[in-house]
Amino acid sequence: MLDITLKQIIESNSGEISIEEISGRDIAIIGIAVKLPMAEDKEVFWSNIENEVDCIGEFPESRSKDTDRYMRFKNGSGCSINYKKGAYLDEIDKFDFGYFKISPREASLMDPNQRLFLETAMAAMEDAGYGGNRLSGTNTGVYLGYVADTAYKSFIWEVEPVSIMDAIPGNIPSIIAARISYFLNLNGPSMLIDTACSSSLVALHVACQSLRSGDCDIALAGSVKICLMPADDGQRFGIESSDGHTRAFDNSSDGTGMGEGVVAVLLKPLNRALRDRDNIYAVIKGSAINQDGSSVGITAPNAEAQEKVLVKAWENAGINPETIDYIEAHGTGTELGDPIEIDGISRAFSRFTSKKQFCAVSSVKTNIGHLDNAAGLVGLVKAVMALKNAKIPVSLNFNVPNRNICFETTPVFVNSRLCDWETDGHPRRCGISAFGISGTNCHIVLEEAPQSTGAHDIQQEEPAIMVLSAKTQDALMKLVKGYTEFIRKNNREKLSDITYTTGAGRGHYSHRLAFVAKNTDDLSVKLEMVRERGLDMENNGVFYGEHRLVTGMKAAGGDFDLTPDEILILNDKACNLIKDIKTAEKGTHEKILEKLCQLYVKGAEIDWEDFYSEKSCRRVSLPS
Repeated sequence: MLDITLKQIIESNSGEISIEEISGRDIAIIGIAVKLPMAEDKEVFWSNIENEVDCIGEFPESRSKDTDRYMRFKNGSGCSINYKKGAYLDEIDKFDFGYFKISPREASLMDPNQRLFLETAMAAMEDAGYGGNRLSGTNTGVYLGYVADTAYKSFIWEVEPVSIMDAIPGNIPSIIAARISYFLNLNGPSMLIDTACSSSLVALHVACQSLRSGDCDIALAGSVKICLMPADDGQRFGIESSDGHTRAFDNSSDGTGMGEGVVAVLLKPLNRALRDRDNIYAVIKGSAINQDGSSVGITAPNAEAQEKVLVKAWENAGINPETIDYIEAHGTGTELGDPIEIDGISRAFSRFTSKKQFCAVSSVKTNIGHLDNAAGLVGLVKAVMALKNAKIPVSLNFNVPNRNICFETTPVFVNSRLCDWETDGHPRRCGISAFGISGTNCHIVLEEAPQSTGAHDIQQEEPAIMVLSAKTQDALMKLVKGYTEFIRKNNREKLSDITYTTGAGRGHYSHRLAFVAKNTDDLSVKLEMVRERGLDMENNGVFYGEHRLVTGMKAAGGDFDLTPDEILILNDKACNLIKDIKTAEKGTHEKILEKLCQLYVKGAEIDWEDFYSEKSCRRVSLPS
């Protein structure tokens, strides 16, 4: 959407921008996955934001057992170890190596940053409805914001030097991005971007540019930050908080806290996302990057450069800056950085408006500390969830304004309470900033997603096939549990949207569950029944099966073995049933659907896109 009031912005550009050109540049965020302190997914993360949770705490005992053992090995049994306070992940050692077809030994030699990003990237693709091998062979790019960390490689060298050569691939930073491309057979660009604290947001910017230029058709942008050995050795860089907590823009702030996490988002041009029936969280309207150049010091921020990057991003987005209601600030809580950031924002707004205190600012670092290279994308996810929930989030630990900032004379205010996000009729819009200690600055402009069709009538729902699958029976039951809880909390989702996503948007593995659901209430009842009674429920219209693909002669006693030829026979039968469904009378649909369920659990590869080709449905975010 192009605002009529944008005329002065367009006139400030060197060339003219047409409405068509701007709208064609919009990028949709269609998948999100995070693993953050006290939050295994984006919904829990947003709940922590809403409930004003400060996640800073002690280093988890579950991890200190390992680090203590390493430190005793290195320094002797009598050494005393103190750890920095921070916002930590509880576990970084768990990894489903079998799913990724990686041997246990290779997995053990991989940097935990690489393992965690691999899992989170896959989760983002599943969240978008492109699970399994859906993207194999596609022009999909991977853009990783990451600052190289050789700590794990050093551990291997010290503890098990004989394995150092085998460990090389799992500890090369650029392979973190490349491993996603390798595992999924993605053919778009795969790259690592290091601009220090702005790395992940710059990676997002580059991903958007690649989508617009045609370098890729879909893009994954992400980042990971893990502190493997956060021992407190007393050394300080000069920007650290004395107690580990971040108090952005507050007068008592003396620095930034530290945090960990993993984040990945899947992107696609908005027009294609709408055409492909994707779930759209938010729209990236524009973005910009620049450099501080010469300033008072190579690591010091530059208000003029920050002003320029905001203006450049607004121009790139083609929006009226007065419609920006909220900025997710870099907000480190440092004595020098906070006043300079507010000065830069004020100078940028003053080019277009004289209004005061109309735009809220907030900083996720007050919740989970500074995630260094991953900080910008975590701020973006917070902003996306704020748009989705129509709430402007709180910036924690703000009591008395920084004495060097006079907010009353600026266009911004620090948001100190969660509030409804009201507008004057324009779409909800916000900005996200990240400023690297390298001098590279980035700003992103977001807009709320196009409105969906709204609530559905459960009485108008038609029976549909619900399918779930996993590589083990235990994993399948965990999935059943996750879906049971999801449906209970999200009973307004359309049945056809849910079943379309589980069919056309997920991978299909050896352990399979399928049943016909008459409506969302029936779906909930049957999932709860499986959760309570287990998978052996065929008499209740719930079908379960497992299979294993073998080549050549079947192994002796392999009841679940299928040859490629046998799968082709099942596929043909399924294809014929889909044709029958499209021509059958309404009253006979359910029986045909049950036959399709039986073929699916036996191992048939069903063309779900063809099955849903004549139905009005879209992908939705579901458990994975």
